[in-house]
Amino acid sequence: MQQELLKLAQNVFGPKDPYKTVFQPTFVEDGPHIRNTPNLDGAFAELSRNAEGYWPTAIYELAHETVHLLNPKPGVGNWLSEGMAVAFSLYAQQQYGIEPQAISMPAYRCALALVSELSPNTLASGRRIREVCGSFDNATIEDLRTLFPDVECATLIWLCQQFQRDWQDGL
Repeated sequence: MQQELLKLAQNVFGPKDPYKTVFQPTFVEDGPHIRNTPNLDGAFAELSRNAEGYWPTAIYELAHETVHLLNPKPGVGNWLSEGMAVAFSLYAQQQYGIEPQAISMPAYRCALALVSELSPNTLASGRRIREVCGSFDNATIEDLRTLFPDVECATLIWLCQQFQRDWQDGL
């Protein structure tokens, strides 16, 4: 499944970092997230125990984490990378004929709303960003302003800031 989702993500967003290996996912109590190898030559998804026993959750989580595996980095990414991961997760669920799961955490709903402001085709916007910047986390406000001149500057600034999983406010 990891390889299928990785192929789908690369078809949507472009190639993964060729210097990083994507390993098979595992299931852990505190998932989902990605874990980098100690020498940073690769990474793998750590999915929740819920995903271990329920196929729709496995697709939902693994699709999201697969976007981060295109360019795995230690630490927390930006709102842009999280929003694109949410958008891709919804897309992947549809590709597998699964009713998209509700996005329960406000921060992830916000991230999706922010990337949806870039253009009517969010996933195509993501590909353009990766073509210019290499990864979502490398995107700067200036890069986004050049790519999306009609989007409000405040949105572009927010997208480039570090993601805050505990964020609770509305847009």
